[in-house]
Amino acid sequence: MQVIKRKAAVPIPASAFEESRDTVVYWLSGAGFLVHSRSTNILIDPVLMKKEEKNPEEGTPAISEIGLPLKTEIPLDMSEIPNNCQVLYTHADGDHMGPMTAKALAAKKITMTGTLAVFERLVRQGIPQEQMEVLRVWETKQIGDVLVESMPADHPWQLKDLARGGRPYRMGDCCGFILNTPDGRIYFLGDTRLMEEHLRIPPVDLLALDVSTCEYHLNHTSAVVLANHFLQADLIPFHYGTYDAPQIAAHCGEPEEVYDKIIGGNERGFIPAPGEAFLLRRKI
Repeated sequence: MQVIKRKAAVPIPASAFEESRDTVVYWLSGAGFLVHSRSTNILIDPVLMKKEEKNPEEGTPAISEIGLPLKTEIPLDMSEIPNNCQVLYTHADGDHMGPMTAKALAAKKITMTGTLAVFERLVRQGIPQEQMEVLRVWETKQIGDVLVESMPADHPWQLKDLARGGRPYRMGDCCGFILNTPDGRIYFLGDTRLMEEHLRIPPVDLLALDVSTCEYHLNHTSAVVLANHFLQADLIPFHYGTYDAPQIAAHCGEPEEVYDKIIGGNERGFIPAPGEAFLLRRKI
């Protein structure tokens, strides 16, 4: 198998959060993103903390807060995040709602928004309820310059191992988000199998595309179908190149394998380094 060399992470400076005339998207590694739109800052599914730092002398990698070895550096330091950020969580899995990250963000008095299942998990983690808001599927929320739409998602991965996973996610426990910014529409899927509802969503300018091989995510076949539905959208991949966990399909997959099968995939498909700025341009 060909080993693909990825670009090194680019640290995101505090200046990335300052008021501007543009909308800029940053992949935070894993499934996380930062969207800065004019004067609005939104973190989506951030997992930014480590349990253990890298030890070059012993040849050991850093360990993420979710307990997996990291293949890349995390591009955003908690100290750079201003209090005027808001957080959107698509669902309550640790690789999207990092528990250490959530507590550190809560200490900054940052508002967190997600489904009722997200709300319940955050409460159990000790996050103050006054810093949380529930946004159900098909509901909207205005955050500064951005109108957020909550989209349906289907992610019952617990069916694979009920003894370990417990009750499977039900409809409404997980979601995706469309961010309507002054510079275009961005669709963040979260984790989901392909649904008929996804193919009825109006065009978007940028699609964050899950390129993992897990059957409870899009998987490559459905990723191609969805990307071809949004023919005008630029593409940014996620769920790859972050954790050294070949035994977990959700963290495996290569964007090149998906882009090669998508109409115009190699022209509109981007593979930014973690922390590399992507300037949103309206295409629809």
